[in-house]
Amino acid sequence: MELVEFLGGSRAVAQQWFDRLARCYSEPHRRYHTFQHLEECLEELDEIEGDEERLALIEVALWFHDAVCQPGSATNAKLSASLAKEFLLECQASDSVIEFVHDMIMATQDHSAKDDPDAAIMIALDLNIFARSPQRYGAYEKQLREESASVPFTEYAAQRITWLQGFLDRPVIYESETMRDIYEDQARFNLEEGIKRLQMGK
Repeated sequence: MELVEFLGGSRAVAQQWFDRLARCYSEPHRRYHTFQHLEECLEELDEIEGDEERLALIEVALWFHDAVCQPGSATNAKLSASLAKEFLLECQASDSVIEFVHDMIMATQDHSAKDDPDAAIMIALDLNIFARSPQRYGAYEKQLREESASVPFTEYAAQRITWLQGFLDRPVIYESETMRDIYEDQARFNLEEGIKRLQMGK
């Protein structure tokens, strides 16, 4: 409620959009991209210190970044950003606010910050699951597989290994220095173990 009021929206608008997002994140095909993922992102955001207004707008982006989630679709981020724009227009947010939130959501498409420190934080929050406990990371991999159950395992595993290896091949997974210090080592361990399990057919 407070976040929507900060943007200029009413409590009625806040409730309307919370209900709408709750329906999105509760879609029956979802296993990982649910409120659990959103809550884990928001928990990590709460630990970050910095400009309160920018962090509040990153929070808006987090709420919407997986609002649209169809497995295998290349347009999820774009459609999620469009939904966020619809919400922000209803709150009568400025063009600069709408552009900022749009950019934060789109940064989660290819997970490249392009030297934008705010995008680096957004991406790190979205990928904080990489640096969770091995048990939670293992559960995440199972949840993702369940979301893509219609894809044959050999095809799924090959795509997944390529995607994970792409992060390991980067000089750093987390472009945000603050988040890197917290996440990097555990993330690399989890990704390496995840690839091993996929290679073994697990």
